[in-house]
Amino acid sequence: MHNIETPDPLFSRVSLLREIGPYIQRHRNKIFVIAFAGEVVEQPTFRRIIQDIAIIASLDVRVVLIHGTRPQIDSRIIEDGGQPLFHNGLRITDKDALLAVKEACGYLRVKIENLLTTALHQPQINNAALDVISGNFLSAKPIGVHDGIDYKYTGQVRKVNIESIKEQLSHENVVLISPIGYSPTGESYNLGYEQTAIATATALKANKLIFITHEPIPMPIPNAMTRQEAEELGEQMPLLKLIAKAVNQDIERVHLIESMTDGGLLLELYTREGIGSMISNESVEKIRPALLEDISGILELIRPLEQEGILVRRSREQLELEIGNFHIVEVDRQIVGCAALYQTDDLTISELSCVAVHPQYRANYRGDRLVNYMEQLAIKQGKQKLLVLTTQTSDWFKERGFDEKSIDDLPENKKRLYNYKRNSRVLIKPLKQKSVSSAL
Repeated sequence: MHNIETPDPLFSRVSLLREIGPYIQRHRNKIFVIAFAGEVVEQPTFRRIIQDIAIIASLDVRVVLIHGTRPQIDSRIIEDGGQPLFHNGLRITDKDALLAVKEACGYLRVKIENLLTTALHQPQINNAALDVISGNFLSAKPIGVHDGIDYKYTGQVRKVNIESIKEQLSHENVVLISPIGYSPTGESYNLGYEQTAIATATALKANKLIFITHEPIPMPIPNAMTRQEAEELGEQMPLLKLIAKAVNQDIERVHLIESMTDGGLLLELYTREGIGSMISNESVEKIRPALLEDISGILELIRPLEQEGILVRRSREQLELEIGNFHIVEVDRQIVGCAALYQTDDLTISELSCVAVHPQYRANYRGDRLVNYMEQLAIKQGKQKLLVLTTQTSDWFKERGFDEKSIDDLPENKKRLYNYKRNSRVLIKPLKQKSVSSAL
């Protein structure tokens, strides 16, 4: 479980490129809806965010942008001597406020188009086909009266013009949508950018919906969770309640990223661990039995630890014969951890072996959860004790309830095969029933 020292920065860059490569292929021609609050536009990091969006578009991702307007609307209402009106967090849009909505949308649309057009035509992007297109892609209807409150010109999305948006995306254009919609009778309605983003992503059946938030993500919120977990954490961050409702069969995944994290959008989309929080219908991180096709991934994971002398070297042929003993930790279809459980002559003892977690995934107690899972598996097999032979990680296992024993305490077959040259320490843990899930 030790970290591997890698002082060479060139190695780190090469490793990062290897990690990014599969995601570039996976995201190609996929539809991403990226939404950000009006506060994000006013932050010093916004220009960088726009540059990162341009990079994503240049990698053949079909990008739809949706911006918020709340602070800009508030500023215009106050400048005109008015007072912003809200009920249950929702703006009451009267005629004066609607004028401020139109002004804010126009101002932000021009500002974002200007920044994005410049970014798309930088030399490093170098794709003349890329451009930004905005327009009337939404029809809306009024929210009406709730709790006796007339929300007036505050509305909700009635229909998304899917054909027009997809037409622009097919020509490699970035589509920019402002949170304002129009009714067939010519009325204009102020829309919440969050609901607009969810409605647009749902209508397009977007592969990803990404929210860039100006608010820090509270500490209790993990970097990956299911829809149910997001609902439970909704009190910590109200946006999570909306996100949880958005995750369904039409939207595969929703991401939440802090706007002040430099490069957060790229790190979240093009690295395995990401930098924000991802919400999906089902957990993207799970433990499962290893298959023959997993052998290359397991070898890539354990070879550095074998070279360090932490693990006993296993050949591909040996792994093929023993693959039934292995379980792997899989994150977004990438193998990031493994462990094996071997039988012994003593029917009450199993040997835990080849415990490995990728250096980038040793946070969030993944090693603990992997060992806990293997312990539970041994209990299901009727075992009472778990045996570990280790040369360099005895302290780690001792901290998790393993006690150091002698070679004489080994089952007979393990005594016969004990490698005195390797001189591994013997650790044994009594097993107790505990609850564990197949999803990390």
